[in-house]
Amino acid sequence: MYGGYDASTGPKILVTTCNTLAVAAAGWFLFGGTDTVADWFGTDPDQAEPLRRGLLFALSAIYLLRFVATTFVMLRRSMEWSEAATVGVWVVVIHGTMAYLGGTDTASVGALAWLGVVLYLVGSYLNTGSEYQRKLWKRVPEHKGRLYTQGLFKYSMHINYFGDVVLFTGFALVTGSPWALIIPALMACMFSFLNIPMLDKYLAERYGAAFDEYAKNTAKLVPFVY
Repeated sequence: MYGGYDASTGPKILVTTCNTLAVAAAGWFLFGGTDTVADWFGTDPDQAEPLRRGLLFALSAIYLLRFVATTFVMLRRSMEWSEAATVGVWVVVIHGTMAYLGGTDTASVGALAWLGVVLYLVGSYLNTGSEYQRKLWKRVPEHKGRLYTQGLFKYSMHINYFGDVVLFTGFALVTGSPWALIIPALMACMFSFLNIPMLDKYLAERYGAAFDEYAKNTAKLVPFVY
């Protein structure tokens, strides 16, 4: 998962296709497909006000655009087919969950939802902004083979992961359903117990003492906390 560097065009196209289809399906459900889905399952769900539905679709679409930019422009490491399939299923679950829970919430959009929009934007900046800073730094020939510890990464070793947790917490708040918070909670657990240990092991092997010093003086995930 970490350490290889190639285009991985096929896997990246697969996961991007899953993401695109999921966003399209979410848009269809939010703006006209609710009754059709109700007929399929014999249910009679409520429908959220247009503002909430519009916000939900916008957040899904923005995530897709950021995902494409990160995957094809900023992500240098290789991507295995198994990873692409796993991430592809995960983004379908995310978009589907947010669209259904938010699209059937009839409460008016209030302060909590707008707080969610703010968190979404902040988290998006932490994720994509940190990746872009690292990309610019690594383009300098003198930095080849060195560990990047600057920019937003000086506040957290995995500030990009933290950004994802923040943005999906915001996304969940926009749905108006407390059940949607399961998504960022699962994401935080996966980062803490799966992705971060795997990545730290690779970085420790590659950068040695430089990584040990960085890890000793920098929060692992949440800036200034953990």
